[in-house]
Amino acid sequence: MCSVEGPIVRITPHEIHWNDPDYIDSVYPGPSRKTNKPVWFAERTGTPHSIVSTIDHDLHRHRRNPLNPFFSVASVRRLESVMKTYLAKMMTRMERSGKSGEVVQIHHVFKACASDIITQYAFGECLNFIDERDYGRWYFQATDLFFSLTHIFGLAPGLVHHAQNIPKWLLKISASFLIPLRDRQDYWISKVGEIRESPDPDAAESTIFKGILDSSLPAEEKTDIRLASEAQLIVFAGEGTTGGISKPMTRARDPSESVDMGLIVIHLAHSLTCCLFHLLDSPDDLQKLKSELSQAKIDPGNINMAQVDNLPFLSAVIQEGVRLHPGVMARQVRMSPKEPLIYEDPQTRKQYVVPPNTVTSMSSLDIHMHPKAFGADAYQFRPQRWIDNPNLSRYFIGFSRGTRNCIGMTLARSEMAMALAFIFSKYDLYCGLEGPTLELYQTERKRDIDPNMDYIIPVPAKGSKGLQIKIRD
Repeated sequence: MCSVEGPIVRITPHEIHWNDPDYIDSVYPGPSRKTNKPVWFAERTGTPHSIVSTIDHDLHRHRRNPLNPFFSVASVRRLESVMKTYLAKMMTRMERSGKSGEVVQIHHVFKACASDIITQYAFGECLNFIDERDYGRWYFQATDLFFSLTHIFGLAPGLVHHAQNIPKWLLKISASFLIPLRDRQDYWISKVGEIRESPDPDAAESTIFKGILDSSLPAEEKTDIRLASEAQLIVFAGEGTTGGISKPMTRARDPSESVDMGLIVIHLAHSLTCCLFHLLDSPDDLQKLKSELSQAKIDPGNINMAQVDNLPFLSAVIQEGVRLHPGVMARQVRMSPKEPLIYEDPQTRKQYVVPPNTVTSMSSLDIHMHPKAFGADAYQFRPQRWIDNPNLSRYFIGFSRGTRNCIGMTLARSEMAMALAFIFSKYDLYCGLEGPTLELYQTERKRDIDPNMDYIIPVPAKGSKGLQIKIRD
């Protein structure tokens, strides 16, 4: 629409949308200007009490501050041993698949691994999806189906509340595919209560709840339901989603496994999948990455975060992967409660004054594909662009921008860097030779990798199996 009507368009009676890369910092400002969110956005996410859905600027700041240390560079570095444990399990599963000659839908592997890492980090325990034969697909398909309802939640205020609080017996009859999510929700609430009431003073030490429970937030901000909503956001985000909205899948489970793990590193599994696709589809870029890993003397048996975080081409691969395939497809909405936004169309020189409390937005994919920012080859995967022109980062909103940017982007980048280093320290692109290799299998970018639908998260075309890989070990 913006390409036809211009860079500023009223897309609903109450929302102004920009497609101008030079206006990013006005829509997503720093601490000098307050930014709120509209009520309907909180309804869409299904996590109405979490930081991403918090409407008021000041309340968002108060809620976010206790979580910031949990996702600092130092805290992420302390997660290295946990990350290595589950990435090693991922590699073992890939090796088994290589020996059996099976074709792997790799996004299932990445989601399982990402979920185990973020859940272990947040709760001190996880479901070990990476060890399950089907990588926990019974749960992830329920999550995908939940996201397919988010547009309805946004249009029908209060519906998400009823969906999350409907009696379980009625949920089994009306929407049984959501039972795994209800189990998870119940688990979070009970887990928070367990940690709060534990006689062990260290019970919360290794969980995300410690920062909140020890903070100066008032009691109403520390309720079990509020903390469970925050947990849901974090785990949803850490898992990401790919491979389309699937039909519900049933699985016989022991009652003790009916646990709920939970949008922070919302890009993780999705963007990692897309990075892998592009590297296997771009042999020259893959060779550059493998040469960089080799020159850095990366030991495949002992890869550490400090090494991979500082590799320029690996960082550029991740930046380019997130640019082309951001984990959040939804418009990033904001409201300026006090000040108007003033915009001048660079072509017509016409000035627009947007009144306070108007919903304003941008789309990360629109901005990332804009030729004004990324040139005529914006659709092309070209990591070198970030090394040739570091100033391009001012046009990057893959982790949002301003005071409400993604709190977990440091964790996301580090985990993606570690995962790619683990994979390509061992595997090469299959070219007919023996040895550990990976090969794309019946995967097309437009059908299986590019977004076809927006359910907050990106969803590929109907019938897509996602990224399929033939592993040879």
